Amino acid sequence: MTRVKICGIKTLEEARMVIEHGAWAMGEVFAPSPRRISIEQAEKINRQLGKEIIKIGVFVNEEIDSLKYIIKTCSLDMVQLHGEEAPEYVRELNLPVIKSFSVNEPIERSLIEQWPVWAYLFDAYSPALRGGSGKSFNWRWLAEVRLGLRIILAGGLNPGNAGHAIKAVKPMAVDVSSGVEFPGGGKSGEKIEQFLAAVKEADKNIGFARQETFGLESPPKRLIDNSGGGSYHGL
Repeated sequence: MTRVKICGIKTLEEARMVIEHGAWAMGEVFAPSPRRISIEQAEKINRQLGKEIIKIGVFVNEEIDSLKYIIKTCSLDMVQLHGEEAPEYVRELNLPVIKSFSVNEPIERSLIEQWPVWAYLFDAYSPALRGGSGKSFNWRWLAEVRLGLRIILAGGLNPGNAGHAIKAVKPMAVDVSSGVEFPGGGKSGEKIEQFLAAVKEADKNIGFARQETFGLESPPKRLIDNSGGGSYHGL
């Protein structure tokens, strides 16, 4: 089954909504953004959620000691890196890491495999934003990296195009933020429900054989146990 991550969660109400609709993971943005959450807010929300859902912290060039402090304080299960973090930076972390790449041309497999990470996320390139631009990219540019790697697809996804994206790329997971928000910001339960329904329908249409095609090893058990468009763009 294609996993779904809902990013840009800022309140306990939004987190509960994401869990209720069956998402695999939620993202909390700790980088500059209107969706940014404070360490105090995230700690309070995550303490109440416990292990109900995978909690992924989103960072951009965070100082390594600060990152480790936030991971521990906020009980994060994974981190997602959107900056110029080097492969050596990743090796200092002792939890699963997702490395984000901005796409404006075909991706070379040899380039991304320098990062020893749990999964690779691909988002549309924007000269002004580190992600969450609300724009998609040419999914054919992932042709060289689609097989045998854990791929998370982001970039302008919404209930209307999620099915097409899954059919084209067959990713391990899809990541959505602005595509499930109200025009003025904040997550819409109705749009989240529609997005999850579109993903399930796409899975039904293409079957589940792609997990074999990707050669995905099983992630840590604690990650398996929890499986399960707005006007603002940016992280």
